[in-house]
Amino acid sequence: MDDSLHLPVSVFRAVCELLARDYRVMPLLEMVRLWRAGQKLPPRALAITFDDGLGSNYQLGYPVLKALGLPATIFLTTGFVDGTHPLWFQEVDRAAQARGWGRAELYAELSRLKRLPDAEMREAVSAGVAGLNLPPPAEVMQPLTWDQVREMLREGLVDFGGHTHTHPVLARCDAAQQEAEIQTCRDRMEQELGVRPVLFAYTNGGQGDFTTQTQALLRRHGFEAALTMLPGRLRPGREAMALPRYGNPTTVLEARAVASGAFELLRQWRGGDRR
Repeated sequence: MDDSLHLPVSVFRAVCELLARDYRVMPLLEMVRLWRAGQKLPPRALAITFDDGLGSNYQLGYPVLKALGLPATIFLTTGFVDGTHPLWFQEVDRAAQARGWGRAELYAELSRLKRLPDAEMREAVSAGVAGLNLPPPAEVMQPLTWDQVREMLREGLVDFGGHTHTHPVLARCDAAQQEAEIQTCRDRMEQELGVRPVLFAYTNGGQGDFTTQTQALLRRHGFEAALTMLPGRLRPGREAMALPRYGNPTTVLEARAVASGAFELLRQWRGGDRR
């Protein structure tokens, strides 16, 4: 299994304890709205996010967040939560396990598939799993239920944003498909939760995974901001539809380096930016 999607619970708890003790963990929407209004964020402010809507968010992560009183945002792939559209990369992962692939082979195949136009990628995934008797995903890799989402929303600690309906890389889709993915995701969340999402996270989230057209579509459908997976700090002058975000730290030391800004300083130094 591609275990990069999950931290051991003990590590996640230790990271959250660090954040609760030494930082100001804010709801992401509050942070974004302060930033958009030109207001200064509190010292040592940060936000916690999760993507896709995996069951582990509720089963493993939520109890830790509740115990420490830490807010978070989960970006939902609504077709996955509906149970109608398995996450395609999970299908590839399970096929790789059945074939005895190593991690390097799996990651190379995922990288190749992400570069294909979406329709070609889906055909390749279907061909890759054809004829394999794949077991169901582990429980923590199955989707959240809408009841679990509603429970977390009702309790007030976790809020939710959009992450497409079927998890394509949006830049590999034509304009009509991009709009359908964004609008269907928004509408399904409103139907199930009674509120429209205003935050969005791009699938994959790299520099070439969304376009100015994608950003315009998000604005048209009422989104206030969108997050990438491009590392960086939230600073004045950034594009609201391409906000930076760091990936999950795998150790407490890495979490401290990210949260403190040490990684950002090192990145700037390596890039020749010493401002």
